[in-house]
Amino acid sequence: LEQYCINLGCYRNILIAHDGSIASTKLRNQKFALILVDMQLPRKSGLDIIRELDDKSLNQKNSIIVVSGTLEKTTLEKAVAMGVKNFLQKPFDEATFQEKVLKLIGAK
Repeated sequence: LEQYCINLGCYRNILIAHDGSIASTKLRNQKFALILVDMQLPRKSGLDIIRELDDKSLNQKNSIIVVSGTLEKTTLEKAVAMGVKNFLQKPFDEATFQEKVLKLIGAK
């Protein structure tokens, strides 16, 4: 995903969090144009991360793309209920990724 973002050519700073706790900390301290969230992360789930973003957060839920290999119906429903509108189910190719990202950043 990092390489896909680099290939888009519109992101200068790409930060990676290898677990949910680190992701939460980064999201509290910095604003991001795009947030890619996997539902199954160590230490804190993707749903937990999404739940933490509220109206007072630096980051908004309309910046999120949920990326998951197992988008179960209940998980999908919970994410949608929390305001997430963008999803990518693994596996996907770079063209699909870029289309989804460009649509999201174009809508802002």
